[in-house]
Amino acid sequence: MQWTQEQQPIIHSTADKLLVQAFAGTGKTTTLVGYATQHASVKMLYLCYNKSVELAARGRFPRRNVVCKTAHGLAYAVYGSQYATKQTNNLRLTDIARAINTQDWELVRDVLSTLNNFMASADDELGRVHFPRFQGQRMLTSAQERFLNNALNVAKTIWNRMIDLQDTAMSITHDAYLKLYQLSKPDLSERFNAILLDEGQDVNPVIADIVKIQRVRKVAVGDPHQQIYRFRGAEDALNSDWMADAERHYLTQSFRFGPAVAHVANIILFYKGETRKLQGLGCNTLVKRALPEELPHRTFIHRTVTGVIENALQLVASNPKIFWVGGIDSYSLRDLEDLYLFSRNRNHEVQNRRLLRDYRDFSQYVEIAEVSQDTEMLRSIKIITAYPDLPQRIQTLRSRSVDNELDATVTLTTGHKAKGLEWDFVSLYDDFSADPLSPDIDQGRKDDELNLLYVAVTRGMKILALNSMVLSIMQRYVDARTSALQPQKSRA
Repeated sequence: MQWTQEQQPIIHSTADKLLVQAFAGTGKTTTLVGYATQHASVKMLYLCYNKSVELAARGRFPRRNVVCKTAHGLAYAVYGSQYATKQTNNLRLTDIARAINTQDWELVRDVLSTLNNFMASADDELGRVHFPRFQGQRMLTSAQERFLNNALNVAKTIWNRMIDLQDTAMSITHDAYLKLYQLSKPDLSERFNAILLDEGQDVNPVIADIVKIQRVRKVAVGDPHQQIYRFRGAEDALNSDWMADAERHYLTQSFRFGPAVAHVANIILFYKGETRKLQGLGCNTLVKRALPEELPHRTFIHRTVTGVIENALQLVASNPKIFWVGGIDSYSLRDLEDLYLFSRNRNHEVQNRRLLRDYRDFSQYVEIAEVSQDTEMLRSIKIITAYPDLPQRIQTLRSRSVDNELDATVTLTTGHKAKGLEWDFVSLYDDFSADPLSPDIDQGRKDDELNLLYVAVTRGMKILALNSMVLSIMQRYVDARTSALQPQKSRA
């Protein structure tokens, strides 16, 4: 294979620490495969962020010297397998409320947040730093101090019950056994000489700590502008202290799309202060306000799950064949249907009996949602209120869904699920409502929204249809440049 001038020094590098900032579509995985092939005598761990990436990577990396694993996969072999009979994906508010026999939903919400913060951290012990509510306050009242201490005690109790193999009444999450693995300070140097850390911009501290302590060669690859999981506690390992002395390289040449898409992406990156330009060297991608009518397939990228469902309910009238990235069940349609039935007092039709155990009636569900401000619960309430014939619509959606994207005429996804994927014809749905250029938005939220827009606009290969938010950002960019030039013209 013929490598570019940007790829060659990366592939041939022998640095103990190697950092590659790879802009969207610039072939970071291909470059890593080239690196692994070049260093065939080095035993490597390719540490990836989810199972689907792991499976795809196994087909690309040389098997003779590379093992592809997720961090959870490493942890499962040591700890997770011991808890096979009491595992769950996530703890819910009702799990904690039932465990401590309380209806204090504010306390329950804070306990859950504290637990999640601890499990995502590199810290050895659960403590005040993981309690989110009073962060930033220099002094607490006596009442606040009592509430905090009570919440911490409850969180510690729940944690101890989670990791107790004998306590089958309290489930353990996947993040919990990953935390146990990190706390054990695993030594991977017995099996590997190097770690290839993919998507280094979106690594939570617990995974970063596992990599940091290893006495092996470290190669971190990613794009800080594609950091989209900060809300889950992810941090940018590419700019961490332990990679500060790394040999640094950049991949800026994208062969996924042409200069028009690169131009849109560079405008978004301008508002993040990026000075390097993404180069679009692929086919001459068209940028439009809407996709043409006659296309064999189109992909819609949404900001929210609600947006996906709303769009699907609108599209179904045109009788499409729909492929759902991540699977239709990952968009909570079954739970929505059960909640709809629950709200209509049709409890005998509810399939998820846990819903009936956890909530006295729908009014209590609404009350808990409002008190706890649980986004998933509030979103579900909004949807079932908007669509009184929801079960019939969901049934139609399921009948129009396909398992293989090759059979689809429409693909639906969120921006988060679209990460790492690409399509010929892409349209951005108009549910990106947060304006990242608003003077009222904080810097962290601004970066989050710009990053997600950057990910979304760089998925299209042939035609990209922009939504109103991106068009607005582009217009303000043009207006600012025009305004900056006007005084110069006046002086001339």
